[in-house]
Amino acid sequence: MLEIILGLIGGLGLFLYGINLMGDALQSLAGNKMKMIIEKLTNNVFVGILVGAVVTGIIQSSSGTTALSISLIRAGLMTMPQAIGIIMGANIGTTATAFLFSFPAISDYSLFFVGIGAILIFFIRNKKVKSIGQIIFGFGLLFFGMDLMGDGLTRVVEESAKVKEVLASFSDRPILGLLTGAVVTMIVQSSSATTGIVQSLVDTDGLTISGALPIIFGNNIGTTITAVIAALGGSIAAKRASAFHVFFNVFGSILFMIILVPFTYFIEFLQELTGANNRMAIAYAHFTFNLVNTLILVWFVDQIIWFIKQIIKGKEEDYSEAIDEAFNEDLIEQSPALALASTKNVILQMSHIVKKMLEETMKYAKEPSGSLFEEVKTLETIINSLDHKIHEYLVKITSSVDDYNSKVLSKYLDTIRDLERIGDHSENLIEVFQYIHENKGTLTEDAWQDFDEMCNTVLSMLNNCILIIENNDKKLAEQVIEVEESVDRMEKKSRKRHTNRVNDGICTSDTGIMFIELLSNLERIGDHCCNIAEYELNEQYYQVIDEPEADLSKKDVKVNIKPYNPNK
Repeated sequence: MLEIILGLIGGLGLFLYGINLMGDALQSLAGNKMKMIIEKLTNNVFVGILVGAVVTGIIQSSSGTTALSISLIRAGLMTMPQAIGIIMGANIGTTATAFLFSFPAISDYSLFFVGIGAILIFFIRNKKVKSIGQIIFGFGLLFFGMDLMGDGLTRVVEESAKVKEVLASFSDRPILGLLTGAVVTMIVQSSSATTGIVQSLVDTDGLTISGALPIIFGNNIGTTITAVIAALGGSIAAKRASAFHVFFNVFGSILFMIILVPFTYFIEFLQELTGANNRMAIAYAHFTFNLVNTLILVWFVDQIIWFIKQIIKGKEEDYSEAIDEAFNEDLIEQSPALALASTKNVILQMSHIVKKMLEETMKYAKEPSGSLFEEVKTLETIINSLDHKIHEYLVKITSSVDDYNSKVLSKYLDTIRDLERIGDHSENLIEVFQYIHENKGTLTEDAWQDFDEMCNTVLSMLNNCILIIENNDKKLAEQVIEVEESVDRMEKKSRKRHTNRVNDGICTSDTGIMFIELLSNLERIGDHCCNIAEYELNEQYYQVIDEPEADLSKKDVKVNIKPYNPNK
């Protein structure tokens, strides 16, 4: 019995690690491309369903697809109906794993895949090849883990009369099967794992099709726990998306429990018609559940959104209104100047998000929490999405504007670049603070004082930059440039004061390195604020001036460049 238990636990562990590794590697390899596909192709809810199914089928993570759609909603690059389409599609796409498990021949080569993957990971330096190796390695572990679990479950069913009795009772007590599926999936947090276990039990005749189906329905309820946990403490959009995920699966489970008997006959008929094995029959059921559920609910998306908003009240930060107006493709042909002017509204939205990101980072510095950290990471995703979208739109306008508007366009391109870089430095700051907090590091009172002074100054600069973008205020731009020089002096003074504290043994060397990193990022934020001010102040900024170059042939200019010697 101990051997069986260890086999089950070890098999489950290998399975979960394999599917995680494979999903992470696929996201790493195709994450940005997937994001662009989702962003560009989700014109309506039906396209969203298709995209969600395909993307989830590839990356093997419905949670990852849902999280990505939430960030795109908040950025205004996707509507709630489109996101709901993606979530429904993700439920369909996640059934691909069940179909994979239905081909036992793959399991015979599981260790072969593990070996090939390991070779690519450990002996090839190319990053993409390593990611491919992780995918293959995870794929092999997935099936090897399933084999271990299957063997363990087979022995349990064969050797334990009590287990046989409990499994047999699921056919007569479907509610028990529903609750079991929900609880087991909540515990392992993987619907694929629970589905695989059910397939193994059915394959060993330990469980009938009629007893297995309620467990599959419960499995779909249990899988929503991941989205619920992810949404705790998160944004309104995250909570609403999570609520829809719960609504979708609970509604489907109730519906299919009502029609359980005819649905069981249908699956058995389909199995007989196609000559499928028991594992494939469960895959049919899992797929049909999600497909039929989607086909029913897709016609009531607006009503569901209204219902969810009544349950989860609150005003979500929504940037879609300004963005929908700004990214009007027809406006480029009709009036390029107006199209350029409308882009300013989105740049202002972007600047406010950047400011909020920096403010949230400062809150995390004093009062760290997981929700704040995730919020900052989400804001970074939004900023990157906006940067890409604005840049792409401005490039389309380039060939249609006159000389004056061409300079304005160049200023906008540089402004969004600096705003995006401020977001990057804010992300650096929160990651440094995360390291400090996780390693129980502390800053002295003097260090906090220096940090707060510098931080408040750059926040003030950033706030003024927003006003500069909005009002083209040249006087304010002059003040920002003057303040930037004082930020440089603050950074140098704070470095020296900190070096003295380290020398006196007041600060540790580890925290010292981190503190210097914090100062450096704040100083760089000041630089980017100064850049934004200069774009407004200096009208000749984009004029190319031929300046005299140094004459390296003169005797008083010594240039001694030695060729690189790799052996030294």
